Parts: sequence; structure tokens; C-alpha cells
Amino acid sequence: MQDFRFLVFLLEGIAAIAGLYYYKKNPNDKTVGFFSYFLLLTFFVESIGLFPAAIYWNEELHFLKKTFLYRTYWLYNPYLIISFVVYILFFKWNISNNKTTQLIDKVLLLYVIICIANLIFSDVFFKSNSIVTYLLGSFFLLGVIFYYYFEILLSYKILNIKREISFYISFAALLYFLTTSPIFIYFEFFNDKSPEFVELSSFIMIVMNILMYSSYSIAFLWLANKKIPTTKNLNNAF
Repeated sequence: MQDFRFLVFLLEGIAAIAGLYYYKKNPNDKTVGFFSYFLLLTFFVESIGLFPAAIYWNEELHFLKKTFLYRTYWLYNPYLIISFVVYILFFKWNISNNKTTQLIDKVLLLYVIICIANLIFSDVFFKSNSIVTYLLGSFFLLGVIFYYYFEILLSYKILNIKREISFYISFAALLYFLTTSPIFIYFEFFNDKSPEFVELSSFIMIVMNILMYSSYSIAFLWLANKKIPTTKNLNNAF
């Protein structure tokens, strides 16, 4: 299982590099540039997240088991908030309806306030991943993605959907969060009661991470040198 976790870590780095390569080839696509730097941040966070494994497998580091380095919830809880904010902003910037984007901004601000308050006023920050952050963020993100799809169906973008990098990112993210959200719901109930559930959950999380970051990398590299369709090009299709 540790080998697969390292594979996920490697794929996160590849996805970040592929995203930056796409951005270099398409410097006007600022939203993808923003998302690519977030993937780089993800790779950095996951690098720190490897400390517990290093401590566990190296006996000379076992004295660190009683320190904050062995439990990285303090790292991943703030990162989760940042992660959902980035994803939601990314898709918001691909939505053209002003009223909808203004609503997303207001709900996003409320989401951040709720998540930060939950970390401050509960004991979750150092003890476990915040279910509040993950579930509220997942439902919010899925709603934004579905609206993004709805708007695509009513626009010229549908004619060149295969060249829309945001579509590939949305599909991978949608599949990932639809699959992993139920795991977060049940994990707290079965964590100490069912080792089989924990093992299955870990396996599913690893598989979904592999699929998501592989999809990002392939999409970035495939579309990097393809011409992004403009509104004028799409109008000529009629």
C-alpha cells in the first residue's frame, strides 16, 4: 500500500508540472495557471505529509511519534479549505452568469467562515480530518460543477468541448468527490470498529487519486499545443 501512496505522490508532481507546461504554452489561460500553482502547492503539502511514514519506518526517528510531525491533521485541515476554495473559484471563473458568480462568492465566504470556526471551536484541528470542511465543500463544489455543465449545454462551448481543459478537470474532480464523500461520512463510524473498512477505504482513496491526477496530467499534455477555440471560431460553426 505504501508503494501506491508513493505513486500518488509522484502523480501529483507530474500533474503540477504538466499543468505549468500547459500554462506556459497558453499564458492567457490564467485560470489554469492558478490551478496549476495549486497543484504545485498540493505536491508540497504531500511532501510534508510523508513525514509520518518516514518516522514509522525509521526506528531512529520513533522519538518523533509523540510530536505534531507524526499526526498531520494540522496540515491537511487548512489545506482542505484552500483546496475547495481553489476548485470552486476555478469553476466559478468558467461560469459567465454574473448573478450566479456573485452568489458563489457569497456562499464561498460563508463556507470559509464556517470551516475556520469549526477548526477553532472544536478539537478536530489536531485529532482528525474535518468532516464539516470536506462534506460542505464537496456538496458546494458539486453544485458549482453541475451549474458549469448546465451553462456549457446552453453555450457554443459544447461544440468544442473536447478542447475545454476545464471540462476534463471537472469530470475528474466530479468523479473523485462523488466517490470519496461517502467514505468520509462513514469513516468516523467504522474507523475503530472495522479494519476491513479502513483498508477498503484507503484502497479506494488511492485509486481515485491515481485516476484524478493521471487525468489531469493527460489532459494538460494533450491540450497544451492545441489551439483554444475563440467565440469567433465557434460562431463560424453555425
